[in-house]
Amino acid sequence: MTALPRRIVVALLAAATVVVPTTASATTPPATEAPAEATTAEPAPTEPPADPPATEAPAPPATEAPVDEVQVDDDDGIDIPWGTILLVGALVLALLLIVGALSSRTSSRARRAATPRRADPARSSLLSTSQWVHDQLSLELMAASPTSARQRWATERSRLDNVAIGAHQQWTEGHGEAWQRLGQTTSALAGALETNITLREQAEPDPQLVRQSVDVVNRNRAVLQQLISALWPSVHS
Repeated sequence: MTALPRRIVVALLAAATVVVPTTASATTPPATEAPAEATTAEPAPTEPPADPPATEAPAPPATEAPVDEVQVDDDDGIDIPWGTILLVGALVLALLLIVGALSSRTSSRARRAATPRRADPARSSLLSTSQWVHDQLSLELMAASPTSARQRWATERSRLDNVAIGAHQQWTEGHGEAWQRLGQTTSALAGALETNITLREQAEPDPQLVRQSVDVVNRNRAVLQQLISALWPSVHS
């Protein structure tokens, strides 16, 4: 009698343990499933905020395309005539350079004109003596009487000889062929004056020969004046 009830108790306890987990598992899943449904149902309203990126993606291409087109148009230089601008700039620069060069030349010439140039004393003396022979001595000798002309000529002839020697020296020093011609012309004039005085000293001078000698003197005087005018600029250094 005692053993039977124990077996029954054990069996009842085993059945109770089987029933308890089963009921626990049967009741537990609804509790877990309900939160899962709640969690999955709550993210649904969070999906609309994800839509803005989809709307922002197509917007940039629509706005960037016009900007790129405007920049390309500016780079092509259709609206700005760069070639004309560069040409005008080059012309203006060339004009400024020409004006600057002309102004510098003018200023340098003005400075040279304002600064007195020093004359070479040797050449200046030669030309001054030649000018005196042309303007005064030759005319005075032909106008004076044969006797007076001979006396004056004896005194002044050395001056013409000195001019001829000095002019030849200037030529040898490399100052130009005009100085050689000046020396030759002075010697020729001295010879023409000597002939004129000699013809007039004769007891019965030949008028035609005298006139011819005067013509020779005047021709040499004319050449002498040309040389003097040409050589004066070279006197100043």
